[in-house]
Amino acid sequence: MIDDKTFEEMLRRVERPGRYVGGEWNAVRKDPSRSDVKIALVFPDVYEIGMSYLGQKILYSLLNALPGVMAERVFAPWPDFEAVLRGARRPLVSLENRIPLAEFDIVGVSLLYELNDSNILTVLDLAGIPLYSKDRGGELPLVIAGGPAAFNPEPLSDIIDAFVLGDGEEAFPEVVERLRQGRRSGLTREALLDELMKVRGVYVPRFYEGFVPAGSSLIARRPLGQAPARIDKRILPSLDGRHFPERIVVPDIQAVFDRVAVEVARGCPERCRFCQATTLYFPFRVMRPQIVLRKVSRSLAATGYEDVSLSALSISDYPHLEPCVNALMDEISSRRISLSLSSLRPSGLSPAVAENILRVRKTGFTLVPEAGTDRLRRVINKHLTNEEILAAAGHAFGRGWQLLKLYFMAGLPTETEADLAGIVDLTAEIVRLGRSLMGSAPRINLSLSSFIPKPHTPFQWLPMDDESTLLEKQRYIRSELRRLASVKVKEHPTKSSVLEAVFSRGDRRLAAVLSRAWQGGARFDAWKDQFDFSRWEEAFAAENLDHKQYLGALAAGAPLPWDHIGTGIKKETLRAELERAMAAERTPSCLDADCRRCGGCETSFSSSTSRSPG
Repeated sequence: MIDDKTFEEMLRRVERPGRYVGGEWNAVRKDPSRSDVKIALVFPDVYEIGMSYLGQKILYSLLNALPGVMAERVFAPWPDFEAVLRGARRPLVSLENRIPLAEFDIVGVSLLYELNDSNILTVLDLAGIPLYSKDRGGELPLVIAGGPAAFNPEPLSDIIDAFVLGDGEEAFPEVVERLRQGRRSGLTREALLDELMKVRGVYVPRFYEGFVPAGSSLIARRPLGQAPARIDKRILPSLDGRHFPERIVVPDIQAVFDRVAVEVARGCPERCRFCQATTLYFPFRVMRPQIVLRKVSRSLAATGYEDVSLSALSISDYPHLEPCVNALMDEISSRRISLSLSSLRPSGLSPAVAENILRVRKTGFTLVPEAGTDRLRRVINKHLTNEEILAAAGHAFGRGWQLLKLYFMAGLPTETEADLAGIVDLTAEIVRLGRSLMGSAPRINLSLSSFIPKPHTPFQWLPMDDESTLLEKQRYIRSELRRLASVKVKEHPTKSSVLEAVFSRGDRRLAAVLSRAWQGGARFDAWKDQFDFSRWEEAFAAENLDHKQYLGALAAGAPLPWDHIGTGIKKETLRAELERAMAAERTPSCLDADCRRCGGCETSFSSSTSRSPG
């Protein structure tokens, strides 16, 4: 531990000391001497972003509720604090008890975004933990990772000891108990990992070997010895009885999303073909409205927040949305507490829902067309038409919203010049509509990102547009929309998208590239002012790898680097969806489909049962 005086001196030399002091309202501080399993929950980005992540809040509360288990938080230090730690030759410590990470039993890493990978190495190095799994001795903690980016674990498979796939509430307590029993029995590190391999949903890379399949240039994986050929993710069958935090930690400094957030549904039934989350969080499950109301009420009382968010990948598909919003606003509007909804499709904004949200203050209004034409939306299976988009925009403008956010992608499969022109035309039509209803042009924030063919989606076999093509598409849209003064265009940097694509579609060779780029100074690659693609180019060259090989088309019949990871959706289903995409044919939502006729999933938790009010 670092004493108070020394720590205070160190924090005087950093820009935002509030990121590192801890002691927040509702933080859990246990006695380490009375805890037989100590877990450091690492979020590989800054405090303000990590404190907005609901997954860490759930695990923090769940694990600290277990007898004899202590969970503490760790966030990636900004370069100024990293420099202070290195200069003082001090290790990175947890927030609650300032315990060096090397003294924990488990270092649990959240993998949300591939561009955070370099920060994982910073955290391990500052903790004195070797970067590669093979170099860690028996007294060092096990490095275990989970989260959406773990569903292609191969780029980090030489670094992470074990991956937990799927719903952490299901798997992590079992992992903790196996570790507790193993430590008591005096098992070696290798034996402990062998025990963890037996936990359903846990992937231990050291028990697998790499091979290059015929017709492929990428390294796939196959088991050694008794290791399972495929690791199926863990699925929490119901959201009603699970542990969900009410006394959430209130940050010392403002977080990106600083509010009470309640996850009312997990998964998404809409089956958009570009969307990885649809597969990773399958099947669709909902929380009963009475439980939602109770969680919100108790969490507001425990935190003092004045904002509430109902969270889901597709909140419009939450079957109890309107009565839940009505009941919530009846309770909280008199206290001037506002309500916001995430990922609201136009069909979900009923007059009653809109009027209730407006009872306190206008929260953000977002539309996500993704593509500029109805044809391209059929290709990606986005159940949304221009007519519906305009109707929703008119609905918002008519109720006083003057700022609208629009999200589009460039580089989608089969995209043509007409589809790009469609983005411009649709945006212009929304501006004209707003002017006619409000008497002045609405403000439009248009976000334009680059399509990435992600693993475990129907588009996983397709190539990504090269960088020059994406830049030209961005230039065209920005140039055409320049005549609309109220429209602000924000593009996602293409080089960042390229690196994200490489690591999302990559194989085990990327660990060496990551290590070289990190040694060359790569830090916080998700931040525009910190990202430098030249570091990565040098790292790829040093490893004699061409990063573009990870961006091309993949052979339909060859094993993929992530094929040993089971999501619950059959691979042949993804292939069939790709064929339907090329024919611009829609597939119905799981809410509208007959599960028996579809047969596209491998799990007993069908959408028809999991969405039931219960």
